[in-house]
Amino acid sequence: MARPEHGRWVGICLIVTSALGFASIGPLGKVAYRGGFSVVELQLLRFLAAAPVLGVAAAATGRSTAGPRLGGSTRLRLLALGFVGYGVQATLYFTALTRISASLTSLLLYLYPALVAGAAVAVGRHRLDRATLVGLVLIFAGTALVLGLPTGRSDPIGVGLGVGSALWYTAYLLVGERLAGGTDPLVVAAHVTVGATLWFALGLLALRPDLGNGRGSAVAAGLAMAMVGTAVPIAALFAGMARVGVTWASIGSALEPVAAVALAVVFLGEDLGPGTVLGGTAVVLGAVVLPLLAGRSSAP
Repeated sequence: MARPEHGRWVGICLIVTSALGFASIGPLGKVAYRGGFSVVELQLLRFLAAAPVLGVAAAATGRSTAGPRLGGSTRLRLLALGFVGYGVQATLYFTALTRISASLTSLLLYLYPALVAGAAVAVGRHRLDRATLVGLVLIFAGTALVLGLPTGRSDPIGVGLGVGSALWYTAYLLVGERLAGGTDPLVVAAHVTVGATLWFALGLLALRPDLGNGRGSAVAAGLAMAMVGTAVPIAALFAGMARVGVTWASIGSALEPVAAVALAVVFLGEDLGPGTVLGGTAVVLGAVVLPLLAGRSSAP
């Protein structure tokens, strides 16, 4: 009894770590864009810097040789997960940010916990219990309170890109859970970032933007995004998902927009209103407390 409960606690902590890391991407992205980087340049630097760090970490800790040996086909599938999965999702999300508000983009992306739960239930990989339903309602309502419901007319293309980002991320998580089964999370994360690097390298060759416009602040923000917002959270996400499953991992990841708002309050001086506090509390309850209670109630 104690061992599964301990594993669930560790899994939730890893998912929270992942959410906190991903939350830094927005503020760091703003700094990089102000410093002269384009979307493709920033994302290429992000993944190009993160990939070798994860690879070295996997080799240094013996993770790359531990466990079953990865065959060529498995490596190709993990690279494709980064190329087609994470690379495309990041493109959709960051392009949506150029057309609609950050709050609306985040709200659209965070449709994915419900999409993941629905898909997991449909294929028999998760049971739709009361805790899951309450958790989904809490995180979506809480996210809406934290970010604020968007007002005014919205760009339909931007909205479509935002919804596409959520749908693509849903598929990425579901496929990633299946492909990563039995493989060390550091090894999975290293392959995913290499695949995403190849995606944005091809994008750079295809779009041929003017290079050299990024100032030192943009480069520094991109490198920070690579470490804090990419290498650590991707590895933590796959490690946590292996312990709590894809549905609760997606629900726990909903802490990300709350953490992003908290970072904006602390580092950018933005106001912290009552709706933000109430919404943040709802998201924490839905993303952290309910998974733990669900695991305890189902324990033998």
